[in-house]
Amino acid sequence: MDTDPRRPGPPRLQELDALRGLAAIAVVLFHFTAQFDDLYGFAHPPLLKLALGNYGVQLFFVISGFVIYMTLDKTRTAADFAVSRFSRLFPAFWAALLITTCVVYTRGLAEMRLPADEWAWNLTMMPKMFSADFLDGSYWTLEVELVFYAQMLLFWRLGWLRKPERIVAAWLAIALAAGLLRDAGHPFSFHTDQLLIPAHIPYFAMGVLFFRMQREGATALRLALLAACLATVHLTLPAMYLWIGLGTAAVFGLFLGGWLRWLGSPPLVALGAISYPLYLVHQQVGTLLIYTLERRGWDGNASVAAAIALALALAYAVHRLVEKPALAAIRAAWKRRQALVTHTA
Repeated sequence: MDTDPRRPGPPRLQELDALRGLAAIAVVLFHFTAQFDDLYGFAHPPLLKLALGNYGVQLFFVISGFVIYMTLDKTRTAADFAVSRFSRLFPAFWAALLITTCVVYTRGLAEMRLPADEWAWNLTMMPKMFSADFLDGSYWTLEVELVFYAQMLLFWRLGWLRKPERIVAAWLAIALAAGLLRDAGHPFSFHTDQLLIPAHIPYFAMGVLFFRMQREGATALRLALLAACLATVHLTLPAMYLWIGLGTAAVFGLFLGGWLRWLGSPPLVALGAISYPLYLVHQQVGTLLIYTLERRGWDGNASVAAAIALALALAYAVHRLVEKPALAAIRAAWKRRQALVTHTA
């Protein structure tokens, strides 16, 4: 197998999958320790309180920038991309939403429940666009991801992805303008902000740049734009986000240099495989379990461990019973349809 770090190949995707898994675990630990303590308080606090775990989301965004550009680089039609993303995202999401709904509306706290109309908008994965709330707080990133996918597909259709550095420069200009206008008391309108995602786009832009560096090398322009991404984060977001950006850039630097091949170990690859359903299903269900066990006198460490075990089990079940078979079935059906269209044309 060719392991030249300058060329793409299966081990590189395994490394990214493992990074997704580690980012998901960081978010899980944040919700089960720091956020739970802030919301409800531990009677018997656990030893670990991972307040920084929430920033695993920014790593997700950088990985998405890398992977979506890579996907579109190999895409033949817009419909192919749409089917690919739908099959990857929605079946697992709907399964996780069903699990969370059953738990929240039978065992959940009153503040976790939504009115029926707001719950229904969650099926779109973009309820905020319709002035509805998320059933699970983790879902907010899915709306951001879908907007990014739509932007990238538009740029692909226009042929602009052949020179993505120009897109990155435009993104950063918009993000900087949004930050300056917000600080001056004239923020973007709600829907403009939702459609342009200025607070998050520098991280997606970093992912696009890293893909270009992996494919064609780290030119002076790409390095300058990477520095501009970090500068934009520094100028428009709280200080912690710059440190997260620098840390993420360091991780991807190691990735591009071939120093993260150890992430291809089977346990980390397995964690990466269930990272999406783990992210989707953990928060409300795990929080309720910790809340219940804490009030029954369980130690905080044991409660958090039980919640992690439950989240991993549910994620594995969604992955094996829904995500994998649905993805395979939808993509196979799409290929049959394409073959039929080609045959009858």
